[in-house]
Formats: sequence, structure tokens, C-alpha cells
Amino acid sequence: MGQFATYFARLCAPLLLAGCLGGDNAPPTPGSRVQPGQSNARFDQFSIANQCFSVATVDNRFLNASDSAYRVDVAPSPFYFKPSRLGQYLLFDSNASFFGLSNSNPFNQAQLVQFLRTGSDFLSGLGDVSEVIEPLKPLSDGVRQAGEALGDAIDQQSAESSSDVTPTPQTEPSFLTVWEIIPASRENSFRFKQVVTQQFLTVQDAELGLVSSEADSSVFVLQPASGCAVFPEAELNARGTPFKGTTSSGEVVGWVDTHIHIGGSEALGGKLAHGRPFHPFGITKALNSCQADHGPQGTLGVLDNLLATGSPVNQHATDGWPTFSYWPNPKSQTHHQTYYMWMKRAWMGGQRIMVNHFVANEVICQVWPLKEHDCDEMESVKLQRQLLLDLEEYVDAQEGGPGKGWFRIVYDSATARGVIADGKLAVVMGIENEKLFNCGEFMGMPECTEQQVLERLDEFYALGIRSVFPLHIFDNAFGGTEISRFTKDAALMQVFNAGNVWETGHPFASTTCEEIDAAEPSTVDSKDYGLFELALLQLMNIPPTPEAVPGRECQRNARGLTKLGDFLIDALAKKGVIVETDHMGALSRKRVLAMMKERGLPVVSGHSGTISAARDSQGIVDLGGLISNLPDKPSPTAVEYIQKLSALYPPGKAPASGFGSDINGIHQQADPRPDASETPLVYPFKSPMGDVVFDRQKTGERVYDLNTDGVAHYGLYPDYIADMMLQPGGKPAVATLFRSAEAYLQLWEKVEKFKQ
Repeated sequence: MGQFATYFARLCAPLLLAGCLGGDNAPPTPGSRVQPGQSNARFDQFSIANQCFSVATVDNRFLNASDSAYRVDVAPSPFYFKPSRLGQYLLFDSNASFFGLSNSNPFNQAQLVQFLRTGSDFLSGLGDVSEVIEPLKPLSDGVRQAGEALGDAIDQQSAESSSDVTPTPQTEPSFLTVWEIIPASRENSFRFKQVVTQQFLTVQDAELGLVSSEADSSVFVLQPASGCAVFPEAELNARGTPFKGTTSSGEVVGWVDTHIHIGGSEALGGKLAHGRPFHPFGITKALNSCQADHGPQGTLGVLDNLLATGSPVNQHATDGWPTFSYWPNPKSQTHHQTYYMWMKRAWMGGQRIMVNHFVANEVICQVWPLKEHDCDEMESVKLQRQLLLDLEEYVDAQEGGPGKGWFRIVYDSATARGVIADGKLAVVMGIENEKLFNCGEFMGMPECTEQQVLERLDEFYALGIRSVFPLHIFDNAFGGTEISRFTKDAALMQVFNAGNVWETGHPFASTTCEEIDAAEPSTVDSKDYGLFELALLQLMNIPPTPEAVPGRECQRNARGLTKLGDFLIDALAKKGVIVETDHMGALSRKRVLAMMKERGLPVVSGHSGTISAARDSQGIVDLGGLISNLPDKPSPTAVEYIQKLSALYPPGKAPASGFGSDINGIHQQADPRPDASETPLVYPFKSPMGDVVFDRQKTGERVYDLNTDGVAHYGLYPDYIADMMLQPGGKPAVATLFRSAEAYLQLWEKVEKFKQ
């Protein structure tokens, strides 16, 4: 036990009240909501989330469900209130149907009314805008009046048709089955507004209908009930209260994933990968069959087939919920692996920081024929950011109200420290794309200016970006990317080299490793690569060849950081943005390390596969940076990685290392341990803190076991960590992992202090 036991014993002392010792006697979860059946309970439009209620009229009759209709009766009928977002709900009745409006016509009356109402609002707003534009001022009154007249006609039509719109049981959820719950004056009373028609549910002479404005007949009282149908959802299969608080010295505890892609499904045109971290209608829509994206038998999912099986013409099973016969699995890289309940399980296993990088690649997006989003990389970043904001709201809705969720997006280290001390997950937003701020280059000519770099940095900083990759897979206006990993596979090398030609007009320029690896960062300078300089560079440094070629066993990108790259790094430092060094070519990285050393600033290597001098691992540690393991192999490899990294730290300084899962980023996760059948991880197991007990995770009909499934999805990281502890040296390695959240915060604080 040694180092690990001592470390966590110090932590547990101030955390006993928060359930640090775990087990069945752990205190109740903070913020737990009223349970069905409790009397004299008060609840608001948020705390009713994921609970069972009967819906009563003010004269104590009840909404009652049958197979084909709803009626008002003296007998209560239970409804499960599943949030679709804050204050809005799917009402799931006892027959497992959804309370809502029929959508038999693809463009039904309710949708038509909503469409016309949007047009009315647009015309009215256009009238307001045209009034302040002098040439258009004479037209403003007429435009505004047309909009208001259309609005009046819509309201009249809605009122006249409301008695003909009657809620009926729906087999599938849609926006016609979503109801906004609005508090009324009476205790535990609410109004139900249909989100599409914007009309209120009402009861008149025992008949259900919709009206356009609030009325006494539109007030309903919720009463705790039992007997609700089970709403489809992934299980946590974890019990206990996740730890909160800090050590006696004020440090937080937990592990960080420094490289994750929650929005991977939205990247690359939105059709390459399948699945979502959540869906307002639930898991049956978020993790449904991938046939729409990958075709029958997965025949169109050629990238997934290639990466998982080695052949693009292979097939894969497309079924999702509830069977999941093929995906998710460790090798399937274009099926979603970060559903929100799986992430919640990882948080319960000690994760306290998540650095979510918005990822984009214009070339892959353009080449892939199926898409639903624009290929502009920075627009893709904005789309993924909105998904993350929506996810935070969705988690809040599931947990009972604004700010109550365990998933908290943060914009500074102080807020992150407070979130973690409160026992929640701090989520940092970053960018990893090919042309950061749309600054590509073509034949050596940059596609942006210094002024544009500053303007776009300001824009995305205001959007919450706090971590940035200057380089990714292809060269750009800031410098040369890493190519050594491509040269190990001749086919892969040709693919990426062709992509660089597509993006930049030229292939990679390569040179052997010896001279570059021996160079000290202080001796490496930045260079401009105009058309002449680029041509000279290409002539002197041929495109990369497979490592099997004699004399070319190891190759690096001959292109380093550009002068514009220097400008970017300086601008990021002055803005207080964390610089990520992974994916940089060796020359680019050495130049960045030299610049950051001059400023006394740390950097992050967030998903490193190796610890080596060639990757400047020692230099990153010496700067006070953080290096995280890319855990794509079984747990013994992760333990060995942390041991090698720990050797770089000076005596007396405790090492720290996180995970950099790269999940949803077209990268595999860890397979089962080869000897797992002989020495398996035994279920149930306790988290390293001892506060949460985990069993095998179940999603739908599928039960996941690390021993046979590996890290099939993100919810199996607590299992992976428990398996690390079983390996020789595993407990000290996990202690190093659980120091990574504090190490990341200290790094971030240093970066913020330099902000100008």
C-alpha cells in the first residue's frame, strides 16, 4: 500500500463527511430530490426531473392513460417526467407511450402554426430594424404592420382550432411530445405548454384540449406516484457518494482527461461518426442504429471497417440501443463512446477535469461524401461548442435544476478549483484542428495575417476556448507537423502526405532524426517559408519514405515553426491560453519550448504515446508542464508509462500524469488484458477513494466487462483504473494519476498569471 495508502489517508481525513470511506453507510447524495410517494413535498419545475407523478386537475380528478386515448377520471395514472432540457419534459405514461400530439402529416397543423409564427416574428423584427436605416424608414411601418397582422391571424386560428387538437398516446418521442412545465400560483401546481404550438393543456368538461392563453382550466397539480413505466436509459451500476473537498493543504484530488472529443459526432461533416452524447428524446435516439450514417450492414462505414478490421470492404452490425451487438467497442472509432451516463460513471470513478477539444479536418470532411454540416473548421468548432453547452444544460435538467449537474463548463482555474472542491467535473474547452483560426497555407503563403490571428483569438477566447493546438495533422501557416508516426506505415504515410498536398499544395518535407533530435531548443529558430524558400526546402528534403528504406529509418518534418507561428505562441501566452505541444513536428516543438522557457510558462502534452527525449519529455517536465498517457493499450502499459514519466521528476517532487483518451477522435481504446481470463478484475470493486462501488456496466441488453470488452466506452475507465491497481506498481501509478487534476490547475494558474 505504501505511498498510495499514505496519500489517500491524508485526503480522507477532511473528507469523512463527504463519504470518502464509501460503502453502504455513505451519506445521501447532496441535492437528492423528492422521491415518489413522499407526502407534503414541495417541488418546482426542475426538481420533478426523472420522477413519477400523477397529474390532477384542481378539482382532484386525474389524467388517465389508455392504449388509444387520454381521459380525465377519478383514478390516478402515473407519468414519468423525463427532462428533454431545463423545464421541458417528455411525459412517459404507464403504457410506455408519450403524451403528445399526433404527427400523422409530415407538415401538420401544429408545425405550420409554428412556422407561420416564426415568419410573423421575423417580419415584425425586420420592421424594427428598417426603421433605423434611413433609406428603408418609409417601409418600416408597413413591414411591421404586416408582421403583426400575420401574428394576429395566427393567434386567432390557433384559438379556433385548439379544441380540435387533442393529446393522444404516441409511440415515438418528438417535439410534439415535449411539454414546458410552468409553475402556477398554487403549491405544486403547474401549466403544461406544448413547445411546438405554444398552447396550454386544458380540461373542459372532462375533455382534454389546448388553449392559446392561460386559464383556470389549464392548471394541474402533481402528486408523487409509483408504478411508472421504466424510461429507457443506460445504467450507472455504481453506488456511493463521489468524494468532494480538498486535502489539508487545499489541493484537489482526482484525475484529468486532457484530451477528449465529446463532439466528435458533429465533426468532419457530421455523418462520418454516429451517435451523440445525449438526445432530447433519450438514449433510443442518441445511440440508435448507425444504418442511416453507415449504410446497411455498415457497408458505408468504410473508415470504421478499415480501422477495426483492416479492410474497408468489411461490414459491421449496425444495431445500437438496446442490443449493441457490435458497437461500442475499443477498435470501433466512428461510433460514439461518450454518452453522458457513461461520462457520469467516469466522474464517479474520480475524474475531476475534462479538457474537451473541438476537432475538425477540412480535408477529411471534403473527401467524405456524406455530410450534414459545413466543412469550415472554425464553424465546426462553434457547432461542437454549442453541443457542449447543450450537454451541460441537459445534465443540469437530469439532476434537478440550473447548476445542479455534475458536468460544469469552466473558464478559469479558480472556478475550476471550486467546482472540483464541490465534487463535480470541471470541463475545459479547447481546439484541435488543421487550420487554427482558418490560418492554413498554400505553397508557403499564409492564409491569414497577424491582425487576423489576434481578432480570431479574441473571438474564440470570448467563446470560452482555453487550450489550443497550434498544429495538428497537416502543415499550416504556423509551422510543420509531426510525421514520424506516419512513416511506420507506408499506406498511411501516403494517405496523409496526399492530404498535405491537398491542403497546402506541397508534400511534407522530411529529414532524418539524428540532427533534429540532438538540437537544443535554444538553438532552434523560426523561419519564413515563402514560395522560393519552400521550393528549396522541398528540393533538399524529399517527402517521407517508409522506415524500411535504408538510411531513412527515422524521419522528422524538416519544416519548423514559422514567424507567424512565433507570433501565435506569443499571442496565446499573453491571452492566458494553454499551449498543447502534441502533433508538433520536432523542430516546431523545440522552438515552442524555448519560447515558453523564456516566459516561465508550462505547456501540455495531452495525449502522448511515449516518454522519450525525441518528444522532449524532459523539457516539458522541467517547464512544469503536464504529460498525459494515451491509454490505448491494456492497464500494464499505462502503469509502465507512468513509471517512466515519474523517473523524469526531480527527487522530492511528486509526479503527476493524467489520461489523454482521444476518445471519439478516431483513435482506439484499450483492448482487454491478454491474461484477464487467468487474473481478471473482480466485480464489484471499489474506486481508489473507496467511496463508490462499481459493478459491470449495463446499457440496454448489453453488459460490459473490462476483462472481455476492454474500454468499450468511456464509462469503463473506472474499471481500467481498478485494473491498473492490480498490476505491479499499479497503486503508486494510480496515486500519480489522481494528482493530475491538481497539477493541471497549478499549470493553468501559471498560464493565467502571465495574461496581459
